[in-house]
Amino acid sequence: MTAKRLHPQARVALTLHGLCTAASALCEIFVSVYFWRIRQDFSVVCWHYFAVFAVTPVIFLASGWLAQRWDRLYPYRAGLLLYATYYLTLLMLRERSSDYAVHLGALLGVTWGFYWSGVNVFDFDVTEHGNRERYFGFMQALSGIVRFAAPLVGGALIATASDNLTGYYLVFTVAIICYVSAFVLSFWMPRDVQRRPYRLRRALFPGKDQRDWRLIMAAAFTIAGTFNIFTFLLGLLMYMKSENELNVGALASIQAIAAIVTSIIVGRTMTPRSRLKYMRWGVVMLLAAGTLMFTELTLFTLLIFGLLRSTAAPLFGIAHFSLRMDAIANTAEQPHQRIEYIGAWEVPLALGRVIVMLLLIGLADRFTEGELGIRIALFMLCSLRILTYALLAKTSVARG
Repeated sequence: MTAKRLHPQARVALTLHGLCTAASALCEIFVSVYFWRIRQDFSVVCWHYFAVFAVTPVIFLASGWLAQRWDRLYPYRAGLLLYATYYLTLLMLRERSSDYAVHLGALLGVTWGFYWSGVNVFDFDVTEHGNRERYFGFMQALSGIVRFAAPLVGGALIATASDNLTGYYLVFTVAIICYVSAFVLSFWMPRDVQRRPYRLRRALFPGKDQRDWRLIMAAAFTIAGTFNIFTFLLGLLMYMKSENELNVGALASIQAIAAIVTSIIVGRTMTPRSRLKYMRWGVVMLLAAGTLMFTELTLFTLLIFGLLRSTAAPLFGIAHFSLRMDAIANTAEQPHQRIEYIGAWEVPLALGRVIVMLLLIGLADRFTEGELGIRIALFMLCSLRILTYALLAKTSVARG
């Protein structure tokens, strides 16, 4: 594989990303709204995601062992089937779903652990130094296109249904179909059945000779809001303001347009030497979004916040992905140890997310109307990106 040329299996991996992103974008943003519609209780949503984030790292590490001992495809396929099971359970429980919010969160945590373990290994295997920015730029752009269309479709289906909850059941059904289709397509990915030892200690507790990896792990603790927390908080806040799922979907779609354009530009122009510059711009834009939480919140204000955040995400995220993969490639003693390092990175990330969710639960108890607590949380998550940048900027892979 020459520099900038994508791996032959990258197309299959990107297609799988597209299918799963379609399912996620279609209804994931509406799950928190769904619980809110049923119970009108912000703490129910918080406890649901607390369970997700608490369970995910344990399963992530276990799925790494499964990948090393058997096949990297097993955890990925298990994740796809569990995603279908999660939405099928929502369909079966219907309005009783909120009574089992924590149990459903634990199920989704198991799902994420298996699914993202497989995805991260694929992303590592189909990229190398010099083309990671290009691959992740393609992936972000593809995700952006899907995330533009899917929330609008989901919001329209829910808003135009004779009974809004019936609309939710419809989008959950479409998500199940997407995940089952991805499961079938996964058989086009090559197997890797060689048995290998699973030694997690060096990756999980890096020594002084692993300075870059120690910094990457510390940064993971601070980056919690990037993955999912921003999405469900912003979607819930938009619903509180508009009480219309179509507006929630429209906000997600407009954010996707900004992400598409930014991802294409960054994927084509970023080089290993320019990563820090792009990350700085991402930090500035996210901080600008955070300051909006001190202003009067209107639909227009939320739109501007969403545009700034979705533009900052690929500016910072593409560079961060490339840095992390380069650090793993440089630190792992053997190529097969990538699975241990990918799994270990999830532990500080999960700890950060659990702490954020505990903060949100505390804010939900303190501010019963929910909106003020969400404002405070969004501002803090935006501000944390300064610390993330400061840690990543110290790595040798960032300095070139």
